Amino acid sequence: MPTTLLNDDGTASMATMIMTSHHGFRRDVACFARAVAAIAAGDRSRARAVSEEWKRFRDALHGHHTVEDTAVFPGMRAAHPELGEAIDRLDGHHRAIDPVLERGDRAFAELRDAADAGAVVGELARLLEEHLEAEEAAIIPHLRDAKEFPPMPEEALAVYADGFAWSTSGLAAPVIAQVNAMLPAGLVAHLPAARATFDARCREVWGHVHTGRSRTSVP
Repeated sequence: MPTTLLNDDGTASMATMIMTSHHGFRRDVACFARAVAAIAAGDRSRARAVSEEWKRFRDALHGHHTVEDTAVFPGMRAAHPELGEAIDRLDGHHRAIDPVLERGDRAFAELRDAADAGAVVGELARLLEEHLEAEEAAIIPHLRDAKEFPPMPEEALAVYADGFAWSTSGLAAPVIAQVNAMLPAGLVAHLPAARATFDARCREVWGHVHTGRSRTSVP
């Protein structure tokens, strides 16, 4: 079930920040499915770009799970012991997704076998949806009151801007405005250039930029 990105009072929180990534992962899995289907049908014009995009997607998803494993989940387990069973289940989801990503590395390396890549995307979509729904049910409600974005060094701002350009693409303008309001000013200053770069990449990989007005974690 789609989870609303903004809080009931219309503001963003750390729950919003995490769920913009959920939105991006769901959006991109659907894009990979369409791209692989086109390649299987004989259109290989974007095969190399799609192969390169898989590497970025895989790294983003693995990095997201690493942050959860090392910071979010341990902190949540300590603050809310009653969530232990749910967090164990989420940890198990991460372990189940890892080998699918490894299969994807092989399938997308050259994209010679679009059927294999399509099978990977289908399996990943199933596992990821189960995981994101469970996480949004168990963890997200406890992050709604966290409304301060953690400080970061100056040298990290451009990297984070790239991440938010990716994760917020396709969201409704009021959601993006609230996300920006919560981010450090230095990071926000990097966003226009990061979004322009990301849109150019989308045109190369998918043949279009992401449009939409989503207010939930599901595109």
